[in-house]
Amino acid sequence: MPTLHPLLTKVFQGPLDLNGPVLGRLFYLFEYARSYVEERWEAFDARFGTDTSAPTFERNQKTSVHFYVPTTASVIYEILNSLALQPGKFTFVDMGSGKGRAVLIASEFPFKKVVGIELSEQLHRTAEQNVERFRPASQRCTAFDLRCMDALEYSYGDEPLVLFLFDPFGREILREVIANLEASLRSTPREAFLVYVYPQYEDVLKSSPLLRKMKVGGPKWQPWSQYVVYVASAADRTHELRREEEAIV
Repeated sequence: MPTLHPLLTKVFQGPLDLNGPVLGRLFYLFEYARSYVEERWEAFDARFGTDTSAPTFERNQKTSVHFYVPTTASVIYEILNSLALQPGKFTFVDMGSGKGRAVLIASEFPFKKVVGIELSEQLHRTAEQNVERFRPASQRCTAFDLRCMDALEYSYGDEPLVLFLFDPFGREILREVIANLEASLRSTPREAFLVYVYPQYEDVLKSSPLLRKMKVGGPKWQPWSQYVVYVASAADRTHELRREEEAIV
């Protein structure tokens, strides 16, 4: 994406930001209508007795942290069904987990553990309540770890992981999240998938030396349901080390 003039950048990061005080409210109304229609169609909350559908725009909402919008349930199922996951091996981590819809759906897959990271105390409490209510016969993982914390302070474990992002942050925070992931993968080389729904800052992922694009999906007429999947593996890390060694020589 071309770089804007600094003055224009300030303008679009201010009142006209889609997550800001003016357009953010209009965008919220659109998302509210969208999520209402999707819930009528997919009936995720109606089927499970949960509360994940309604968007939430908090009073002290920061423009760098996007307001809560639910990921379309069918899109999450589509993505996770497309991943080759060894049962009991991978950890699922949702950065900006909100009310926990992605975390709930992930528990229907054979993950070792399901983690939700959310900064908002209000959304975190709702997610905890949803976890208590969500008991489908299809549930395959009951090891939940919901944390109310800054995503930049999260420390990854040593196990393979699926990192899930539904446009939770602005570009700068996303860049730091990816940098933290890269540091973890360099320290402990292992397989990792990065799922990014509504990838408006995908250039951050493209610039990573450890990640390579594996999949693109979602209907073109629904930008909020479009997604990309990137993958990193121990073999990729080995190749990177070889390139670094060759560069030194």
